Amino acid sequence: MLFLKIRFSLLLCILSLAVGVSQQIEVRDAFSQKALPNVAVVNQNNSRYTATNENGTFDLETFTEEDTLHFHHMGYENKLLPFSAVKNEPIVSLNFSEKKLSEIILSVARTASKSKKIAEKVSIIGKNEIIEQQPNTGAELLALAPGVRIQKSQGGGGSPVLRGFEANRVLLVVDGIRMNNAIYRSGHLQNAITIDPNTIERVEIVYGSSSVGYGSDALGGVVHYFTASPKINNPQKSKINLRSSYQSAYNAYVQNISSELSFKNWGSYTSLSHSRFGDLRMGKNRSHGYETWGLVPQYSQNTATRYFENSSQNTDPNLQKNIGYDQWDFMQKFLLNLPKEKQLGINFQFSKSSDIPRFDKLNELLPPGTLKFAEWRYGPQLRVLFSPQLKLFPKKKWLYKGNIIAGVQYVEESRIERKFGSLSRKTQNENVNVLSLNGDFESAKTPKGSLSYGFEWLFNTITSTAFEQDLIVNGNTIVGLTPKENIATRYPSEKGQYSSGALYGNYRWDINPKTTLSFGGRYTATQLIARWDNRIMIDPSLRDVNVNNNALTGSFSVTYRPLPKWQLNFLVSSGFRSPNIDDLGKIRENKGILLLPNTSLKPEYVYNLDVGVLFQSQDKKLAMALRGYNSSLIDYIGRAPYLVRLDSSTTAAETLMFFNEEVTTQANTNLGNARIYGASFEGKWKMTPSLSSLIDFTYTAAQENAIIGPLPSILPYFGTLGLHYTKEKYTARLNYRYSSSKAADEFSLGGEDGLEETPVVIGPGDAPVFTGLPSWGVLDLTSSLELNQKIKLNIGLENLFDTHYRAFASGISSAGRSLNLGLNMEL
Repeated sequence: MLFLKIRFSLLLCILSLAVGVSQQIEVRDAFSQKALPNVAVVNQNNSRYTATNENGTFDLETFTEEDTLHFHHMGYENKLLPFSAVKNEPIVSLNFSEKKLSEIILSVARTASKSKKIAEKVSIIGKNEIIEQQPNTGAELLALAPGVRIQKSQGGGGSPVLRGFEANRVLLVVDGIRMNNAIYRSGHLQNAITIDPNTIERVEIVYGSSSVGYGSDALGGVVHYFTASPKINNPQKSKINLRSSYQSAYNAYVQNISSELSFKNWGSYTSLSHSRFGDLRMGKNRSHGYETWGLVPQYSQNTATRYFENSSQNTDPNLQKNIGYDQWDFMQKFLLNLPKEKQLGINFQFSKSSDIPRFDKLNELLPPGTLKFAEWRYGPQLRVLFSPQLKLFPKKKWLYKGNIIAGVQYVEESRIERKFGSLSRKTQNENVNVLSLNGDFESAKTPKGSLSYGFEWLFNTITSTAFEQDLIVNGNTIVGLTPKENIATRYPSEKGQYSSGALYGNYRWDINPKTTLSFGGRYTATQLIARWDNRIMIDPSLRDVNVNNNALTGSFSVTYRPLPKWQLNFLVSSGFRSPNIDDLGKIRENKGILLLPNTSLKPEYVYNLDVGVLFQSQDKKLAMALRGYNSSLIDYIGRAPYLVRLDSSTTAAETLMFFNEEVTTQANTNLGNARIYGASFEGKWKMTPSLSSLIDFTYTAAQENAIIGPLPSILPYFGTLGLHYTKEKYTARLNYRYSSSKAADEFSLGGEDGLEETPVVIGPGDAPVFTGLPSWGVLDLTSSLELNQKIKLNIGLENLFDTHYRAFASGISSAGRSLNLGLNMEL
């Protein structure tokens, strides 16, 4: 009996040792969740060490309970964890360093891919650059990328333009959720300002049609904002970060506080920002020769509660009045580890502005030279997003990993206007609810390739109301308003719905070490329902609309690396944009032109060709990229004259009376074919270990459309020249930004390019003649100093020579010389 007990005890000891020896720890890539082989794991004094095997695992029994484990892998951030933490959580995730992350693209195929295997042009704006450059808004942030222009009609504006495409032809995405909704317009947008740059981890900008991964709207490209994510089981369990910046030209202050919590199985990230912008001072150095262009000699002091019968004199015409606004931004994210290798993420975002004055409208003149509008402002702009996200890691052949993202968005917009000489104030309110569900999946990778596939479902509902009220005034104070009277709404007044569903797939095939082929397809179906209330219709011929569209789009690309220094890219792709509520059903007056609904509008399509040559020297000191592209549009949607045949309010067929004013009528129409083409060049030369020079140049052109003439949003060329200096904890950047001129006869006739915002000269018969946009160039100097690991200071001078200029199609002059200060501090 004793012998049996001894044998049993020995067996238990052997089993316990076997269990201890068999405890395997897996090391993964935090983004892709792929196992990482060859990760070095050492203790604190390097007396014990090992490395992960080809499956990304190592034996924990190499170490003791007193050890602290150090994880090292090229291109990843180092990680330190106590033995007990590793033992209790047998999966360790390593994060890319920002340098390594720049070689990984997340947006093109909606899954992580190496940049050398992608033919599309993609620019990445990283967290460090955002901290150093301290952009004020999510729109200004995009100007840090080459080949991106930003248009502004007011201080609270910012409409990105990619390759001659703008507004609802460029898709905005945040954390996998599309921001474009059913009322994203074809003119200029300001929705990008609802993204807080203080929360951004990185931005990926994909140039050219990306309809396979993203569907409708991605004709010119995709802007994908990735916000900061919580960290699980991080050695630093809590962190508080403060950011503060000041910009003198705007008299702008931006304050942010964020906090991070990290525990064994969950993490949290919280951010709160407040932005305050004042009136904008333009440059005084008028090298273009137009001494009065852009000056603001008069302005309106009218507000929601104050009344002034006449405009007021501006004692400083270089100060652009009615620019300022405030904005609050809040974000809360949670990340939780679930059983059976799943992760649940919760993402809540909130953004709300004050009233935003529409500067260009408030400076619109009547023929005698007096201001037309006493009030013209956007009401508080609100964006709310709630998005749960489930990450799956089944590690099956056809479903190696997956990501399911649900989204609930609520957007509020409003427009308030009143003319001088009138007490009648008009208000238009738009509320948009968006439900979405995305699924992105990936099969197990093989040595030769990988498959990604997924689905997308969207449902938009729009509520549009409009009313008119007369002011009740006592002196300069508005003491009340008369009862509301319904007027024509901006969008269908009775019902507006827009929905879409899609399936997509993309396969990447590594034919050999030098050649990668990728091809994919997407099927999308959309439905639009619009109904107008007869009491407030403008066009009696309008009818209820139920439009169904569908499209099959695809892409085919090849990347070829004949030598380690060279890469050749070739891409053909197709895309489409199904008309949304704004395209098909909008009523809007602007500078005497009334845009009306066109219920027969059809989708527009684009066929894109993109070729590129990339070079990087073996020592990585010199890198260059040259690309050319051609986008052929079919059934192009643009503004054209539109006759309301049942209207008899005027004798002219092309006009009607709108709020007691005779206006010309237009509508969005399919105008046949169009073509946009161009090229870009980017280069970087590391001249010394500390000094680098950079260049980017973008050229864009378009064939004139036979019906409407020049296409909108086409600027011949623009770019940047830069010198960047980095020495230990100090960084300095000297950038020269420039833009070409554009002749008046090259401006679009529909008003999108803002010809009336260009300089005026006196022509034959003393008639005013617009000259078109002058060229410009400005010099910026920025620098940052890292005082220690927790404090970084920024100081810069924007527009050093105080040059007066105006970005193409913008309604405001850009900032003059500006002192920019910033502080980033970790507590």
